[in-house]
Amino acid sequence: MTRKILIIRYRFIGDTLLTTPFIKNTKEIFPDAKIDLIVSPNSGEIIEGNPNVNNVYYLDTTKFHKYEKGRDVVYNVSSETFTSLFSCAKSLRKEKYDLIFVLKRSFSSAFLAFLIGGKERIGFNTEARSFLLTKTISYDKNLHELDNFLNCLKPYKKTPERYNPEIFPTSEEKQKAKELISSFDSFKPKILIHASSAHPYKMWPKRYFANLMDMLYEKYKAQFLFTGAGIDGEIYENILRFSRYSDKFKYINLCGKTTIRECYALYENLHLAICVDSGNSHLAAAAGIPTYTLYGPTRPEKWLPVGEKVFPLKLEQNLPCQPCDVKVVCSHVSCMKLLKPEYVFNQLERAFLLS
Repeated sequence: MTRKILIIRYRFIGDTLLTTPFIKNTKEIFPDAKIDLIVSPNSGEIIEGNPNVNNVYYLDTTKFHKYEKGRDVVYNVSSETFTSLFSCAKSLRKEKYDLIFVLKRSFSSAFLAFLIGGKERIGFNTEARSFLLTKTISYDKNLHELDNFLNCLKPYKKTPERYNPEIFPTSEEKQKAKELISSFDSFKPKILIHASSAHPYKMWPKRYFANLMDMLYEKYKAQFLFTGAGIDGEIYENILRFSRYSDKFKYINLCGKTTIRECYALYENLHLAICVDSGNSHLAAAAGIPTYTLYGPTRPEKWLPVGEKVFPLKLEQNLPCQPCDVKVVCSHVSCMKLLKPEYVFNQLERAFLLS
């Protein structure tokens, strides 16, 4: 009988959010099991409050990512925070897990599962780590990441449900979100502009964002919300310098002023999101608003946010170098530069009529 389950998927916001449908399926398959998660401090708050999860453990070992510098205060931590694989394994080994799902594709994550010592350890057959697992699942680099996750459940359920990702903000977080945007005009479109990414190759030129905002203001009198880490604030200041109407349209810059969960609650109150390929595009889609994501070096068929109203924006014909998946140093980033704001604006109008 499976009584204790551990799911390992630490690191980025989008990946953590895409884990929530996997969690929901796991609880349906094993309704009486205790389910724990190992996540990162920078994205783990997504899981807090999830009714299908018993304990959230934070593993803070990687520091090279732009947004992966840890947090001064981790939101609502209900359990331990570990700074090494060995301290994590030593603590969790006593839990005697029946089943461990290793959704992260790294040698170290499979090694962690091996050290923890779950009876069954299931993960992808990548990174020469199969000997550390009791069952391996083929990873398809052309398959959407959520579907790869769900494939790990197929030994227990032939067709797992492809649920939309979900977050469970508190009533206090929802109220704070409404207060933060209370200065917006209720009868004018409220639009999220998310221009920042940990990978510079995913970023759309700042002048393009400014031009698009000008067009949205000219025709629809749109007002704009900026969110992100504190270090992202300068990006939006530079975008506004390119805008012809920044002294006329209403905008709120909340970079560094909200938690991830508060961002989600904010997005629920907006009409539209326009984002680069990022964790925030996944948050906006999960919040249920029409979400348009700009793609250049990455592939929407693999990384498109999951939701009812999600739309990829990319060149109609791929360049010979696409997709590169941001694994090479690019001197031109033509895939983003050739994606013109006029084209994006026309796509927005065609697929979603602002009112």
